[in-house]
Amino acid sequence: MRKMALVIQGGTLRSIFTAGVLDGFMSLRFFPFHYMAGVSGGAMCLSYYITRQRKCAYDILLNIFNDAEFISWKNIFSEEGMINLDYLIKYAKQNHPTDLKKFRRFSKNRLIEIVTTSYYTGKPIYIVPNTQNVFDVIKASSTLPFLTKGIQIVDDKIKLLDGGWSDPIPVRRAISLGYKEIVVIRTYPKEHRENWTYMSKFGSYWHKNNPDLSNLFDTDYEIYNEVADFLDKDHSPIKIHQIIPDDYLATTSYSTNKKKLQIDYRYGFELGVEMALKLKRRIF
Repeated sequence: MRKMALVIQGGTLRSIFTAGVLDGFMSLRFFPFHYMAGVSGGAMCLSYYITRQRKCAYDILLNIFNDAEFISWKNIFSEEGMINLDYLIKYAKQNHPTDLKKFRRFSKNRLIEIVTTSYYTGKPIYIVPNTQNVFDVIKASSTLPFLTKGIQIVDDKIKLLDGGWSDPIPVRRAISLGYKEIVVIRTYPKEHRENWTYMSKFGSYWHKNNPDLSNLFDTDYEIYNEVADFLDKDHSPIKIHQIIPDDYLATTSYSTNKKKLQIDYRYGFELGVEMALKLKRRIF
């Protein structure tokens, strides 16, 4: 049996779809992966998959999506930003604390990485979380300039940004580590491509004294489009299994309602079960 990898795209509120996929895996006790990489909201969902805590990510998103303390355009110029990641982590710890013993045990013989972006170089940094820094690393992977605090410091020294800027779907990271059977969870449809935005241009200008970071903001849409094009191609003998919505989810990155969240979660759950059954037949 070939060792398998799991790669998870971010998506902010769209990560409700990912929560459904991973809960579908858990419902069938499907844990075949030796390498797992999560980006942004996907990293939070991954943390609960690792500890086998079903419906935690779903419950968190369902209960705070309309909480003004978590997300509000009115707060975009506040110290915490439009999205308050500290509030998210506080809520998660209080209501669905991660089982750190299970986290430690599950991680023992597997490689788990959370994707972040270096504030200094604009390059991806793949951090192996531990029970001491896992929440800080998840925050770092979700730190969006202008929308959150902007920068997260991990281990008192490393300045990091959202991993989605530099490696939004880290499938080539898995390939570089030697994995030839990879499951990719995406939160945009296959045909989606990014375009230049004013926010990217503003980010480029804001960081004009840091040429590497400035260039990242100028070209971030190209980075996404390149990996999306990569995933459109056949890479035999590498086998890439994609779990991807047929169309845009009802939930967007920053806007949703309870019904939309439930629809997108259920859709992800069904696709997760379908993929787990398909791969179980091949593996076992």
